[in-house]
Amino acid sequence: MTAIQRLGLLIGAAIALMAALIILLTASLPQRAAFTGELSVDQIPIAPEIHALAPDFERMTLVDETLRLSDLRGSPVILNFWATWCGPCIVEMPILQSIFEQHQAEGLHILAVNMGESRSIVQRWQDRHEFTYNLLIDEDQMVSNLYRLRGQPSTYVISPDGVITAIFFGPVTETALTAALG
Repeated sequence: MTAIQRLGLLIGAAIALMAALIILLTASLPQRAAFTGELSVDQIPIAPEIHALAPDFERMTLVDETLRLSDLRGSPVILNFWATWCGPCIVEMPILQSIFEQHQAEGLHILAVNMGESRSIVQRWQDRHEFTYNLLIDEDQMVSNLYRLRGQPSTYVISPDGVITAIFFGPVTETALTAALG
């Protein structure tokens, strides 16, 4: 292959790469909620995505109360997914307690959904730490699957009208979570 042929191939490849880049930048990617959610009555998608209605679920608390997410409409909610063996989750739990104490009078609810552990394990863990927000049991991981989790900790901030306004994958700081609450 001659030098001129190599130069022609190089120029052709550069043009093709630039065209592909322009197509990607101008086409954009669709919102995942448009494909993973189902529509509600007022055409707002229900999906584990920002600007979508938070998927509803019902779980038991450690004090044997049934808690349904949709029953908390009218109040802000922090929905956190965690496990007792998860180091970053353990670091994050006192941050959630601090935020709960600061905003509880304003109606804030914190739902900490344990991912896949038995009630007895979570109860023993709670007995040592004494957090005052709701710890929910998701032994069968139905809620975790509903929210299509990518790992823990994962934290969703839900507005009083039930719309997800922020999502944090991995540990979250008190400053970031307080800012997300508005």
